[in-house]
Amino acid sequence: MSGSQKRLALPVKILIAMILGGIVGFFAGPQISKIAFVGDIFVRLLKMCIYPLIFFSIISGISQVTDMKRLGRVGGGFFIYWCVSSAIAAFIGLAWGLVLKPGAGIELAEKAGVPVISDTNIMASFINWIPNNPFASLANGDVIQIIVFAIISGIVLAGCKETNFGKTISDGVNALNELVSKIVALVINLAPFGVFALSANLTGTLGGTVIGSLGKMLLCIYLAMGTMLLIIYPIFIKTIGKLSPIRYFKNIYPVLVMAFSTCSSSATLPVTMKVSKERLGVPEDMVNLIAPPAATINMHGSALEMPIYAVFAAQLYGINLPLSSMLLIIFLGMIMSAGAAGMPGSGIMMIAILLEILGLPLTIVPWIAGVYYLIDMPSTTMNVTGDTVGMTTIASVLNEIDRNTFNAPKAILENS
Repeated sequence: MSGSQKRLALPVKILIAMILGGIVGFFAGPQISKIAFVGDIFVRLLKMCIYPLIFFSIISGISQVTDMKRLGRVGGGFFIYWCVSSAIAAFIGLAWGLVLKPGAGIELAEKAGVPVISDTNIMASFINWIPNNPFASLANGDVIQIIVFAIISGIVLAGCKETNFGKTISDGVNALNELVSKIVALVINLAPFGVFALSANLTGTLGGTVIGSLGKMLLCIYLAMGTMLLIIYPIFIKTIGKLSPIRYFKNIYPVLVMAFSTCSSSATLPVTMKVSKERLGVPEDMVNLIAPPAATINMHGSALEMPIYAVFAAQLYGINLPLSSMLLIIFLGMIMSAGAAGMPGSGIMMIAILLEILGLPLTIVPWIAGVYYLIDMPSTTMNVTGDTVGMTTIASVLNEIDRNTFNAPKAILENS
């Protein structure tokens, strides 16, 4: 085994840094605050990446799915499935966050400086999402308006990608998106240092309270994911697909193992496609059409997590989220989960973006980064499960699924 293969993965390094920081902070006490500036620098670097990441990743992501037009009914069916299932995932995450209250009971030093979020007119807020001047939105950091402009730009670019100027713009956007990705990767590689400093400072000033709160947040995420995996997906398979949920999970077992072990929807994609064709009975052309973009935009794990992070942060700062903010959180859970896919450290960056939109400090981002490895494994598993559920139900609704293949006995440990 080569030296590079023996190196610890970045999520493991971040987890170790958080644990070590907590231990150092616990024994050092309040005087550890002298190293807090390291964490503050890391947070500022995260903020630096937010706006270009939103703009270019959303445009690039939307413009890549034009191939779905080859099968109008299939692409349209999957789009409806994405909207409905992602909204359900985000709602479930929000509901569990409100029930378990993972951030309640902690007094943060910056709490007094956090603005109160008041309820607003939903229609007026919706109108204000549309930018008068997109360049001013970029300069002022109006994240919602940046997202809206990026979505519109991506849709328009998707419709003209085959033209000469469309190809030129698409290549430029993809190149800039790649540049931003590398900047994000550089910043995320510094995460162990920032997480260590912030974890040490928080533990030194707040004691072990924050550790218990993070554990409660993890429990909240696991319960929400369990709800989606064990209740919602079987309902889709049984009621819409008219198929056996038990047989379905036996069929996708190889996908679950690959996703859980790699923490990557992209790395799991070849297995997802093979299993969908050979074990689920989804037509080959349908799999080829849906699976690649689904691995990029259909991220139910991320859609579910985002509302929990928002509720967690709001509770830490003693903020009661009004109905308009909750609806916004569900919408953002859907949109940002699609924009996050395939980006190095994208989950961590999307958390920073969400908090920036809600006007909350980014203090908790390094906390979540510290335990993100424990979230990423089940989240990726849920992401790829959502992809196969979508392909299976759409194929069944269109009466194109091979039920003999689906129902044929298979060894769950089979590598295919």
